[in-house]
Amino acid sequence: MSLATEFHSVFAARLDTMLTDIAELVGIEAGSYEVEGVTLTSRWIGERLQKQGFELQYEQVPERGDRLVAVRKGQGHGRLMILGHADTVWPRGTLESWPFEIKGDLATGPGVGDMRGGLVLALNAIEVASQAGGADFEEIKFLVVSDEELGSPLSRGWIEEHAKNSDWVLTLEPGRPNGGYFTSRGAVGAFYIEATGKTAHAAANYLKGASAIRPLAILVPKLEALTDLDIGTIVNVGIFQGGDARQVVPGYAKLHVDMRARTLDAAEKLQQEVERLVAEVSSERVPVVLKGGWTRPAWSKTPETQELFNIVAKASEEIGAPCFELTNVAGGSDASFCGALGVPTIDGLGPICNDICSRDETIVVESLVGRGAVFATLIAELSKSEDV
Repeated sequence: MSLATEFHSVFAARLDTMLTDIAELVGIEAGSYEVEGVTLTSRWIGERLQKQGFELQYEQVPERGDRLVAVRKGQGHGRLMILGHADTVWPRGTLESWPFEIKGDLATGPGVGDMRGGLVLALNAIEVASQAGGADFEEIKFLVVSDEELGSPLSRGWIEEHAKNSDWVLTLEPGRPNGGYFTSRGAVGAFYIEATGKTAHAAANYLKGASAIRPLAILVPKLEALTDLDIGTIVNVGIFQGGDARQVVPGYAKLHVDMRARTLDAAEKLQQEVERLVAEVSSERVPVVLKGGWTRPAWSKTPETQELFNIVAKASEEIGAPCFELTNVAGGSDASFCGALGVPTIDGLGPICNDICSRDETIVVESLVGRGAVFATLIAELSKSEDV
């Protein structure tokens, strides 16, 4: 009997307990700005890791919840890092109208896929691989980030330092519909375009005013026209702010722009195009400036990362679990920081998730069994590696 087949039976027996744990985590409201909820999540994970022999270190992040690094030393080979996050995109109060619920083959609730399900799956995968599979490492490390949904601005350096001292990184973002795993990701940018004009009463002193909204209104369709889904380039104006009152010429306006590109070169070219368009609408009277930058680097697949996926694919085939490879997808995660450093990294190890980061977000309940078995198999197989 293969490890994956053996682990599949173990996870099937754990399914009800995993669902109970996911429901408990979903019940902790932990939007990125909910300091108490994020901290509670990190400590919930820490308590369960401590029972598995991990030593815990919590770090307070200013105006964010606590992040966690849990470490367990062993007698085996290799340094394994598992990477997850405690925050969700959902603000306090969301649970009132959208509680955790199981509907047939699916489970739903705020953050159920991103990434309450992945956190619970990882806890079980470590335990199953260690107990049933005899997995042992020189070191296994579990990081729980507190500001991932904001782009990890306060945690990037922390993540990268831990990744540099690891041989592999396994990341807990949810699997994509039909079983996708990530072996590379594209770049993600958070940009802001600001225009500064001059206020004036629209009737009494119209000519004295200079609209800050006008150049940005001209700019929006030009920016979004840069989107080319065939090559993985996306420019989305998510927020347009400006003005003080209906009868006042607006003196300030701002765009919040999300940008995506598959490669570093594509990201640089896209930014150059945006800079050109911004310069075209900027004037001495109403200067327009571009701020922000690329928050997630493009991450290219390496042969070592391919080896991680090969283990996942073989285990999936053995138990009949859906599995396919996703490369250079226009979306990032904390895995991007690790992969961009050249550390062998695979992402999407959580349960299969539909409609991520929307009110329709669900996970496929049965995928907790299959992907849990695959996750545990990956850990167990890596523990046998002596090429580190």
